Amino acid sequence: MAFGNQDIPVSNGSQTFKDFQITADVKSKRELSYGKTVAQAIEAQMAGTTSYYYLRNSRFATNRKWASGRIDVQAMFQDWLEMNGKNNYINLKWSCLMLVNTIISKMVGRWMGQNEKIVATAVDTLSTKQKIEEYQQAEFIMHHREMLEQLQQASGVPMIPADQFIPEDKEQLDLWQTQFQRLPEEILYEIGINDINQSNGLTDIIKEKLLHDAAETGFVGTYTWMDSNGVIHVEDVEPENAIYSYSRFPDFRDTTYRGRVISMKISVLRSKYSVAVGGKMTEEDIWEIAQTAKEYQLTDKISWLVEWNVSMFRPYDEWNVDVIEFELKSLDIDPYVLVQTKKHKSTLIQPGKPSKPLDDNEEYVEDKTWNIYRGVYARQSKVMLEWGLKKNMIRPQDPTKLGDVDFSFSFYMYQMRDMRNLAIPQKIEEPVQQMILCRLKMQQVTAIMRPPGAAINWDALQEIDYGLGDENKKIDPKKHFDQRGDIYYRGRDAEGNPIPIPITELSNMGFAGQMQALQEMYNHHYAVLKNELGEDPDAIMQGAKPRVAAQNVEAASQDAENASSYIYDGYLYVMEETARKEGCLLKNSVTYGSSAYRHLLKEEDVESRVFTMKMQMLPTEQEVAKLEAMMNAAIQSNPDFVLYCDTFKILRIAKEDVKLAEAYFRQDMKKMIRTKQQEAAQNSQQQGQVAAAAAQQKAQADFKHMQEELTLKSQASQSESNRAMELSLMNGVWATISKGIPVPAEWQPVVNEMIANVALPLCAKNQLAGNVIANAMQEGQPDEGDQPVDQSQQQGMQQPQPQQQAA
Repeated sequence: MAFGNQDIPVSNGSQTFKDFQITADVKSKRELSYGKTVAQAIEAQMAGTTSYYYLRNSRFATNRKWASGRIDVQAMFQDWLEMNGKNNYINLKWSCLMLVNTIISKMVGRWMGQNEKIVATAVDTLSTKQKIEEYQQAEFIMHHREMLEQLQQASGVPMIPADQFIPEDKEQLDLWQTQFQRLPEEILYEIGINDINQSNGLTDIIKEKLLHDAAETGFVGTYTWMDSNGVIHVEDVEPENAIYSYSRFPDFRDTTYRGRVISMKISVLRSKYSVAVGGKMTEEDIWEIAQTAKEYQLTDKISWLVEWNVSMFRPYDEWNVDVIEFELKSLDIDPYVLVQTKKHKSTLIQPGKPSKPLDDNEEYVEDKTWNIYRGVYARQSKVMLEWGLKKNMIRPQDPTKLGDVDFSFSFYMYQMRDMRNLAIPQKIEEPVQQMILCRLKMQQVTAIMRPPGAAINWDALQEIDYGLGDENKKIDPKKHFDQRGDIYYRGRDAEGNPIPIPITELSNMGFAGQMQALQEMYNHHYAVLKNELGEDPDAIMQGAKPRVAAQNVEAASQDAENASSYIYDGYLYVMEETARKEGCLLKNSVTYGSSAYRHLLKEEDVESRVFTMKMQMLPTEQEVAKLEAMMNAAIQSNPDFVLYCDTFKILRIAKEDVKLAEAYFRQDMKKMIRTKQQEAAQNSQQQGQVAAAAAQQKAQADFKHMQEELTLKSQASQSESNRAMELSLMNGVWATISKGIPVPAEWQPVVNEMIANVALPLCAKNQLAGNVIANAMQEGQPDEGDQPVDQSQQQGMQQPQPQQQAA
């Protein structure tokens, strides 16, 4: 054959890999013949019935059969029941117990109910500095918010950005920093990774398959690669087809090579390696490979036709051949000599090792880089289809690890010891076998179980005499006994001899003890199964019954999760490693000009950025329901809480992160309590102000009343004093007049004024008071003809004329 079918002796596998690692000539490593030597060394490790891969796949195949209920029970148990001879005297139903399938289905169903997503975080210096500046700005605005608002109102210039986060306190600021402070590039990068997973089925179909692989075989694997258009693909790797070197770690971090065995269609092989697409394989070379396919072993074998070189459809296009697709990690050394010119002091680079001793201006340097070599090898035809440095190698984003490289294959085997582990079917295989045996023995006991019967004494039956009547002769004693359970007979015959009981029922309960013992054995092995499994397969179903308290449901779920969480963790580890590789390829796709993801990211978004990926578990329905119940209880106990709490927002957050939603719930609760305290303080202050104002008003009123009283008392005192003075003067005047002492001429005006102002009004007042008393004492009203005396006239009558007073 013209392509890659050279007969190269297969060397020892470990020695081949060692030679490959220590070979410094990178050019020779890239030769196709070198790659074929490596591929044959890998295939040699897979050959033989005692090889690791044969024993591993045998165990995997048995586990798969148990999980799917396809165990050959007859071949397994017919020797145990001594039914392997030619003549068997009983027919049993050789059906497999579907308990393993039920257990794994419940586990996978529970894990499928748990949602997760990839979280991207930028850890480069630029992103870290940007986050610190955003935090410091938010902290500054929190402490100087009132001053900035006053300046903004006074100047009319915005001092606080419209989209700026303004925390209320330090706790809310720290919560924002840990949970919400995200750069736009981080959000877009995270959306891109999750879209890649969703488009490749890693959130539904492929996820379920990987979980079944984890439960049934204990091995999970993915293959991540990017095509020529920059589109990222993720494929699942069948555990039975995975190949790898020895490793001490469950994630195979120290492996030298990884790969898989796949079945490749001839049409796919042609589209990758034929001359028409730039390869080296002619159609006749492809035909020779197609002859190794299983489909070629049919009775209607076909032969090569020259017309197939130009045919559009060929009869062997859909045939399948086994191909080993593998990657090999190697440390390559690129030697070169640095030469510094003496005249211009410039540096020249001479590739390769020096052929002569170095001069003073020369320096030998070795550039060491880890590379991935990719190979594709057709097993049956022994043709090396592809070999060389892998295109679109996955290199870490961290600048400190630029010399490192990752495999496209991501493998994980939980609880690995000496490259083997213990999956669920293997853990419970022994008790399940014993339970199947108990069921077969139950079938055997049931099949040979005898029906209830009776012992019939024929002689005594013939002695039964029911009389000579025709109807009595028709009585059938046995049928009468079967239907009624009674029998009538004479205890003695005509000669007086005793007649035994004609029909005696036989107790047939021997099988009951055997059946009960088998049931106890079945329950015992079921208990052993629960101990081996670490959980009760019926715990979740029992917990879901309405009469069982919610605490029991949660406890049963928690026990089940603790018992089998390591299996689900294996899936999470693989998905997290796959996401890291997707992130590296996504950055390369955007950086090197691919348009596949430009609708999300641009080159400036990922330039100088370093992203890390982490698998974040999304809350379960129970956790969200628990938080919702807490909110409802808080609202019922305090209806005003709904004014401070956006329940819809908290529930939306809870679907992504329950802890964050709980933190928001506590923040809203604190906000309500703080507002209530402020309102209480304001009410207390207002009440104090009202009380102080009332006290001040009362004091002012009391003071005014006191002033009025003092004024009245002063006026009364002054009036009394004046009255006393007037009386004193009047007494002195009257005493002088009564004694006949003449009043001096200069005092006469004063006496006249005193008589006019004091004596006459007093006389008028006394006369008026007498009139009022007289009128009150009268029984009737005065006559109409009686005219009241005018007061002015009365005063005029009573008041003496000035001339008279003067006289």
